[in-house]
Amino acid sequence: MKKLNCSIESVEKLNHDVYQVKLLMPESDGHSVEYYAGQYLDLFLADGKSASFSIGSSPEAGAHLELHIRHNPNSDISNALIEHLLAKSEIVAELAKGDAYIQAQQLSADCPVILAAASTGFSQVKSVVEHLLAQGVANQIHIYWGVRVASDLYWSLLPEQWAEQHANVTFHPVISDPTEACEWAGRVDLLPAAILHDFSDFNAVKMLASGSPDMVYALLDACESKGMQESQLLSDVLAYAPRSR
Repeated sequence: MKKLNCSIESVEKLNHDVYQVKLLMPESDGHSVEYYAGQYLDLFLADGKSASFSIGSSPEAGAHLELHIRHNPNSDISNALIEHLLAKSEIVAELAKGDAYIQAQQLSADCPVILAAASTGFSQVKSVVEHLLAQGVANQIHIYWGVRVASDLYWSLLPEQWAEQHANVTFHPVISDPTEACEWAGRVDLLPAAILHDFSDFNAVKMLASGSPDMVYALLDACESKGMQESQLLSDVLAYAPRSR
């Protein structure tokens, strides 16, 4: 892991509270710091406070990093971070972190990939999908994006485009709490229940889950009931919020 002074290339809103942040890593001896698809980084403010975010770009993007940052106005660190990103030209980042990543060359040819994201967990999924597509894998890739209301699907056009352009990609948006104002005519369910409904056998799958500990462990329990082993699940939750059996 290494701390870098990254240039802030752009900060744009993807919806009412999620920002797309693009950073540029400095090159050292002609090489950028390397990371795997699915890893995360820490951003540091001048007072030393930090926050972790999944890297939304794939390793194929080189020195260019992308983050999806949800602004929480009730959080001092969130407010300070957004203020810094909008006003400054550089920010300190430390990367790469986390063991929840996927490398195309390590996938078995007949291994279906299930990527389950809640909210801004989509950024981690985005990194993995773009890596796998760049490497030309033929594995079936199922993208599940679970949110409360439709407006939280802040970049649904992107996975829809992947599915249109690649026969091995399927996108499953899932809304858990639609309202009349939501205007949602698609699937209504909890993310673990939706995945459990769609698959009868989890013996051969590779799964990555990005979300809250409650969601990830509910998903793990549901899939283990159909033959999946915990070793088949990749999630940062397993490291930062382990549970006792």
